[in-house]
Amino acid sequence: MEIDVVDWVNANFLPFESRLRSMLLRACSDAAEVDDVVQEVYYKLLIMDSLAHVREPKSFLARMAKNVVIDRLRKEAVINIDTMANLDELDIEDTAPTPERVAQDRSELSWVIGLISRLPERCKDVFTARRVYGLSQRETATQLGITEGIVEQEIIKGMHLMSELLSQVEPQGGNRIRHEKRTGRNKHVND
Repeated sequence: MEIDVVDWVNANFLPFESRLRSMLLRACSDAAEVDDVVQEVYYKLLIMDSLAHVREPKSFLARMAKNVVIDRLRKEAVINIDTMANLDELDIEDTAPTPERVAQDRSELSWVIGLISRLPERCKDVFTARRVYGLSQRETATQLGITEGIVEQEIIKGMHLMSELLSQVEPQGGNRIRHEKRTGRNKHVND
């Protein structure tokens, strides 16, 4: 058992335990069964190698408790209809992004990185330092060995060029940049 797991339990399960017990009271037959479910959730948490994958602790814990209750119901010969009906009480909205949303966000990020890569070299360096890494104007100037005035000029230039690139996006919602020669520059196609 890792210390991190114990710390996670202390930080996330203990403050949520009373609310979870209240939720379980509707799904379990009595307080003793609630105690058993909570103890089983504790046990399952403490034997885990890591809980680093958990993004929404309350949803995760409620889902674990619900699974424990369902496993107990499967083992019983007779299933209590009220318990089945009240299992919905253990549903907590999971606000973690769906796999589809993660894929879409990664695609958009890749597209934005492609747009940034089209900027002139110094402009790209300044734009990346300021907008991607969140450095201040002074930090950017120091890191790149340029003046703050140049940082400001390059940011304005970068925003203008990014606006130009975005205006060239196909109206069908695709993320291809049209192959054009504007102001003497050859725009690449983003595949």
